[in-house]
Amino acid sequence: MITSRLRKNNRSRQPGPRRRRTARSAVRLPSWRELARREALAAATHRSEKPRLSVRRLMVYVLAAAALFTGYVWHVYATREALQEVQRLRREHLQLVLEYNRLRGELDRATSPAVVYERARALGLEEGFTYGPVVIRVKP
Repeated sequence: MITSRLRKNNRSRQPGPRRRRTARSAVRLPSWRELARREALAAATHRSEKPRLSVRRLMVYVLAAAALFTGYVWHVYATREALQEVQRLRREHLQLVLEYNRLRGELDRATSPAVVYERARALGLEEGFTYGPVVIRVKP
């Protein structure tokens, strides 16, 4: 006859439904092969349960990719056009700078003191006695 044992602190078991004892020897652990089979079956069921890509979603992805590609190509051509415009403006700027320098040189040569004194002499003017060459008009 099996009697209930008292616990070490001499208290009886807590009230509530009794638990059934199970024999540990009756529970057999699975072997490695059984575990591998379970994993293979689980993987096979997961493969078949994967959500498939719907046609609508595929079309959305394809259209999005086409839009991105079109945008990229447009960007490349716009960049090339902008580069050509910048190069044209640089050439034009260089030509304007060269023309400005040429005209500035002509003005400097035309208004140089040597040219002014020579023209003054041609008009009949003479140099004065003050510091530096001063032109004085002589009355004929």
